[in-house]
Amino acid sequence: MDYSKLLNPEQLKPVYDTDGAVLVLAGAGSGKTRVLTYRIAYLIEHDKVEPYNILAITFTNKAANEMKERVAAVTGAQGVWISTFHSLCAKILRMEIAVTGKYTANFSIYTDSDSDKIVTRIVKELGIEDGGELKKQIRFHISNAKNHALTPEEYAKRINGIPHAETVVRAYVSYERQLAANNALDFDDLILKTLLLFKDYPEVLKKYQERFRYVHVDEFQDTNKIQFLLVRMLVGKYGNLFVVGDDDQSIYGWRGAEVGNILDFKKHFPSCRIYKLERNYRSTSNILDLANKIISHNFERMGKTLWTEGDKGVGVTYRSLYDDRQEADFVIGEMMSLMRYNGYKAGDFAILVRQTALTRLFEEKLALYNLPFRLIGGQKFYERKEIKDVLAYLKVVANPRDRESLVRIINVPNRKIGEATVAKLAMSCDESGYTLAEGLLHFEDLGLTGAVKTKVEPFAELIKDLFGHKDMPIYDFVQYADEKVDFCKDYDRSEDEGLSRIENVQQLFSSIKEFARDNPEAGLEEYLQSVSLVSDTDEADDGEKVTVATVHGVKGLEFRCVFVVGLEEGVFPSLRATTTEKEIQEERRIMYVAVTRARERLYITNAQRRMRFGRIESGQASRFLTEGGLIAPRPTYQRPDFERGAQPSFGKSIDDLQRSSARRAQPVVGASVQTGGIPAVKNADVSRFKVGMTVEHTRFGVGVIESISGENAKIRFETLGVKTFNMRLAPIKIIV
Repeated sequence: MDYSKLLNPEQLKPVYDTDGAVLVLAGAGSGKTRVLTYRIAYLIEHDKVEPYNILAITFTNKAANEMKERVAAVTGAQGVWISTFHSLCAKILRMEIAVTGKYTANFSIYTDSDSDKIVTRIVKELGIEDGGELKKQIRFHISNAKNHALTPEEYAKRINGIPHAETVVRAYVSYERQLAANNALDFDDLILKTLLLFKDYPEVLKKYQERFRYVHVDEFQDTNKIQFLLVRMLVGKYGNLFVVGDDDQSIYGWRGAEVGNILDFKKHFPSCRIYKLERNYRSTSNILDLANKIISHNFERMGKTLWTEGDKGVGVTYRSLYDDRQEADFVIGEMMSLMRYNGYKAGDFAILVRQTALTRLFEEKLALYNLPFRLIGGQKFYERKEIKDVLAYLKVVANPRDRESLVRIINVPNRKIGEATVAKLAMSCDESGYTLAEGLLHFEDLGLTGAVKTKVEPFAELIKDLFGHKDMPIYDFVQYADEKVDFCKDYDRSEDEGLSRIENVQQLFSSIKEFARDNPEAGLEEYLQSVSLVSDTDEADDGEKVTVATVHGVKGLEFRCVFVVGLEEGVFPSLRATTTEKEIQEERRIMYVAVTRARERLYITNAQRRMRFGRIESGQASRFLTEGGLIAPRPTYQRPDFERGAQPSFGKSIDDLQRSSARRAQPVVGASVQTGGIPAVKNADVSRFKVGMTVEHTRFGVGVIESISGENAKIRFETLGVKTFNMRLAPIKIIV
């Protein structure tokens, strides 16, 4: 095989370097998988290494299967062990764990829900009252201990002095005892038990060191501490370790990934060779210039500069819009223009957000303008649990016969009302001739006693109260319901997941406020009908869909055209990540990943005003806009204290930037810096639309124009209520 015809000179060097430790810093779109595949092929063909002695580890089953197919296609060889970390360890444990005497080869692998049940039981056994919050802490600490390869005794020393430390350790000990009694391992155990097996039984470790003489690890920047320790043990005899990764794309610190594994690689393997793959085969030069400028502000990095032999391409477009609604309309308008004039399809586009709460407006706008979409990195907004929970309260008040919604909320937030209590309540309602909701409204007639009455009575009083206020204006009612229910009570503000759920609920409140503003006479029924119609997006027959995603959700993917939206301080970078310099650097890497998803066209947008937490908030331009040269830097910076060093603070509002960016901007080469406005998509002459006209939407049917302001019109649909459309973009025709 002539490798020189298959790889470029930069890719050839690490492929030919087959002895000892090798680190390949592979920039986005530089062909890292190709390098890894041909490296394995070269070992087999040139160095005559048996496939049996080669191991390749990656992070997802999909990536492992794709690598298997590529290796088989290139080499024709069978026997190379290619798998994820967890699959590798599960196989080893099936074959070797019996030597410990604690487990047998047919051990069970417990899911998160299985583990949760055990911890729930332990909390009860320890006599902890109202242990919901503490149970979350125990689950976190057990997983954290295992991912740092710490036994209960070792972990006790680490957390000594924190609240409930002794209880956490006791729970960890009990948890391990119960798993062993059940001949079961949890997901974290797969790697930890393999590590301990190698540590306690050197002959087993030696067996696998002999087996895996050449070890390869893909996406090395995503490894955590315990995965790194496992790899070091496996290569302890022969030292042949080949890792491929990109420190600039290390964006999983929140789940334990250690960027230090790649930054400190030379410390652990002093004689290693480091190669850089900087030639990009994905993006245009203008896109790469922006990515390079932004990431260069991180000081904890190995350092590389992406380049391409391809065209400079069209300029990166930065657009600052008046508000988040106009931002969404701008994005959709650009899509329609590119589809109409440049041959793009819906599947060529991606809208990338930093926070899941931002997808709501784009989902709704895409539905209104009849564009099919898919959501990556989470459920569609109205399918998320926390959103369904709030809507279920509204559904029960709007429709007391909705038994499913009532059962859904009877223990949300947690009221310690289990299935058995609900069953007894339902039986009593049936015997009294009431529906479930009617029974709650006539609770005193049910004759319930004891624990059932004690648990359910407060909920019955709540439902009576909400029914008594159902005629309030809809947004006022939702605020009142939140005061009574506390929809976010169960969500932990100290955890990312909890904060994300809270932000989603607040985003729902914002959408209700918008609906109430446009539909002042509408009630709960009309709002719920509107939600069901907008959220039920039709599927496209050809599978072509706009991608709406978090940046984390599209790592490894690429698109012809990418819109990175919400570039405001507190949004991107996230408000949760502006405390320490380490967190800011990870946010910058997330921005770098977002930018490098684009092949041909890249749009960066923000909004001067955004509806957040039920109110209009003015934003400040993201620091990444200045760092990328899309707007001019401020003359001076306020410098907040960080753990180490300092980062610039951007005090100028987007309002100020809106007025002056065209004059002051210093864009990247070829960048298009524009403010305001929706692109001119060729549609019917907007001036033809008049107040009072009857029009037809391709999906929502017939409506009447109630008001017109510029290119925007408010249209009242019988089924949808009043919705605001940009008439250049809307799939609407005049009937009368």
